Amino acid sequence: MIYSINRRDERGQDLNLNFCGNDSFGARRKSALTVALCLVLVLAVSGGAAVAQETTVSVGMIGIGSMSCAHWRSTKEHLTEGTVWIYGFWTGLNYVAAASEQAQSPTDTAAIVAEVKKACVSEPSQTLATAVWNTFLGFNKK
Repeated sequence: MIYSINRRDERGQDLNLNFCGNDSFGARRKSALTVALCLVLVLAVSGGAAVAQETTVSVGMIGIGSMSCAHWRSTKEHLTEGTVWIYGFWTGLNYVAAASEQAQSPTDTAAIVAEVKKACVSEPSQTLATAVWNTFLGFNKK
């Protein structure tokens, strides 16, 4: 299945993102994104989950991932939006893992969402991104 998003960037240029194909991001943008994601992955892998949980990282978050777990779980629409966001974020983390020759996390979507929900129930004020990140790290320990 191929997922596409067609948007305009801040300069009015078309961005066509294909999750199973090529996109229209420029090489510089792709490189910057890859470097940023690699940095996040390297910090997590080198420091371990305990350090990652103790360290505050400032990330320019986009979408529902920046909202609280309570917000994500508050309506059916938010739950659907957040679930799609989780899939994309998880895929991005696995993409960086593969590109940096690290182990990827499993992609059993039902198990991923179930574990993120558990993390959100235990700490509803955390951001969805934090819950997903910690779940990703937990899956990599298994």
